[in-house]
Amino acid sequence: MSLYSAFYSGLSGLSTNASALNVIGNNLSNINTVGFKGSSSTFRDIFSSAGAMATQGNGNPIQFGLGVQTNSVNQDFSQSSFQSTGNALDMAIQGNGFFTLQTPGGGQVYSRAGNFTRNSNGFLVASDGSNVMGWNRSTNALGVSGVFSNTAVAPIQISSSTAGAQATQNISLGVNLNAAAKGGSVGPPAIPADTFQTPIQVYDSLGNAQSLMVTYTKVAGSNSWTYDVADTAVPPSTITSVPAIGTIDFNGTGNIQTLNGQPAANKSNTQMSITWLNGTSSNISFNIINPVDGTQNFTGLSSPNNNLSSSQDGFPAGTLRDLTVDQNGLVSGSFTNGQILPMAQLAMSSFTNVNGLQQSGNNHWTQTLASGAPTTGVANQSGRGGILGSNLELSNVDVAAEFTKLIVSQRGYQANAKIVTTTDELLQVTLNLKQ
Repeated sequence: MSLYSAFYSGLSGLSTNASALNVIGNNLSNINTVGFKGSSSTFRDIFSSAGAMATQGNGNPIQFGLGVQTNSVNQDFSQSSFQSTGNALDMAIQGNGFFTLQTPGGGQVYSRAGNFTRNSNGFLVASDGSNVMGWNRSTNALGVSGVFSNTAVAPIQISSSTAGAQATQNISLGVNLNAAAKGGSVGPPAIPADTFQTPIQVYDSLGNAQSLMVTYTKVAGSNSWTYDVADTAVPPSTITSVPAIGTIDFNGTGNIQTLNGQPAANKSNTQMSITWLNGTSSNISFNIINPVDGTQNFTGLSSPNNNLSSSQDGFPAGTLRDLTVDQNGLVSGSFTNGQILPMAQLAMSSFTNVNGLQQSGNNHWTQTLASGAPTTGVANQSGRGGILGSNLELSNVDVAAEFTKLIVSQRGYQANAKIVTTTDELLQVTLNLKQ
């Protein structure tokens, strides 16, 4: 066999080891790249050719290899460690899956790098300007507001800096009305009945704070009290509902027996329609009995009158204070009025063959025929990993392992270079035979 075969075998070794060094160099250059996944290369031999004699005496073939070539360059998608950043919009994936992005050109790409920010229009974007895809807060056909992941994905936009006001719809109080209080009489002499007042702040539809006063008056000769809900404004607003005035009757154990003449089991609470001074109106339910499970918030025991608890579901307008991201990729906004509202949810994608994905730069991968089509959904479902807010996934490149491979590839390159130079010397000897 010609010496040229050895020459070209050595050249193939130089080429493949140079390719391996290129892979190692790329890994080491990205040791600080967010979400980077390292690669490793493998070799395979080039087909062999038969020598002058096809077989040995024992029938074994006589073959000469023709060198080496790159077999594969595979990416290592193993989990890397996390770095806490304190930035709510920095996100890391714990487990399998990719963030779903849309490039400025409209293409769909996928990434493990979650260093996101909001642009001037409120869109959540990656460092190259690609939009992060998911589901935005919306209102469904039933009038319910929230984030619904059963709709088509779209670029996430968190532009709302204000949470609208909500008018009070329900008031709940916990009150003890003293069973030992005295009821009034007309006299002579006239004796005034014992009373107890409970103020409560509510909100109208514009988010303005309004004040109501509930006055309880003991009924003579029984463990009963009347109540009257009035506005404290001067002049007062108009409460047009009936009954804004009602009666609470307690039984021998201090529990409500009847409310407004109805058995307590009916859970019949007071419904009020109020027109405020600014022209807005409110429909408020004064829940003396819990309308859901029938539990009672009022007692008529022989202890001092006391307002034990007070709650209402209205709130004023508020501005966005900060954002948080949970493991399901749900982005929630915390507002200055104390409300926490879901704003958006990230879409995660997974692939049957992640090694079939093609790197496209900017920490992005694109799908190929080998990777298959993505399965897109929310995090923490169907094998997709969870999301850690305020964290970034670091590069998974192992520097010590890369330097070990660097030494091996360097020695391989040197050995093949020696084959080339040795073959060159032998060819020179052959050329000098005629001299």
